[in-house]
Amino acid sequence: MIPRRVLICIIALCTAFPASLVAQSRIRSYARGSIFIFPEDNGNASAPMPILPSIGGGISYSINDLLALEASLDVYGTTYDYDYRLGRPVPANDEFRSAFVTGILLGLQPVFRWRPMGDKFTIRAYGGPAFDLRIIFRAYGIEDNEQHTNNGNPNTMHTVGEARKEISSYFWGGGRFFFPFIGGGMDFPVMDDIQLGFDLRAWFPAWRLWTGETLPVIEGFRFGAGFRISF
Repeated sequence: MIPRRVLICIIALCTAFPASLVAQSRIRSYARGSIFIFPEDNGNASAPMPILPSIGGGISYSINDLLALEASLDVYGTTYDYDYRLGRPVPANDEFRSAFVTGILLGLQPVFRWRPMGDKFTIRAYGGPAFDLRIIFRAYGIEDNEQHTNNGNPNTMHTVGEARKEISSYFWGGGRFFFPFIGGGMDFPVMDDIQLGFDLRAWFPAWRLWTGETLPVIEGFRFGAGFRISF
């Protein structure tokens, strides 16, 4: 005769195992490659608008056929300078760089899905909060004690190290890491449990609502387009 405690454990395991399989079937992951566009309107104070490659991925949990919850991550990198005349960082060419910035862009969003033609393709629409966690590195090939120069201003009376600290303070101050976003895309099945798709996204500089800065209209907005594989 099976002891009562053992019987309870067996029943619990038999119940939990199918439940875990159901939970796993609701979870999907994906890898994504994107191009980010950071528009700017700084005149000669900065480099041209950055157009940056990015790699990333995410994981989603299906609540039902219509709705899923998703977490995403994208990584990019580019050079910046601190413009003392504008009082903020600007994209920089190599000759005026003060820092190399690696951005870790995290997103958390509900995803709404439609399948108007059955399993032929899926349309996605989503949006939510995003956080750009920027890591500020010393720019390659330059030392902190070197004289800092802005484009058109050969001597700012600061060092490169001081400029890099200003860049870090700006990006991490005033909640300037908060970028709500919206997006959409489509997925097409290619194999069992594998889909190919694309995404279009736009991020909004919500921090401009409370920092009170006088900035060009387009400053802080971001746009992205990319392809992804879901599995």
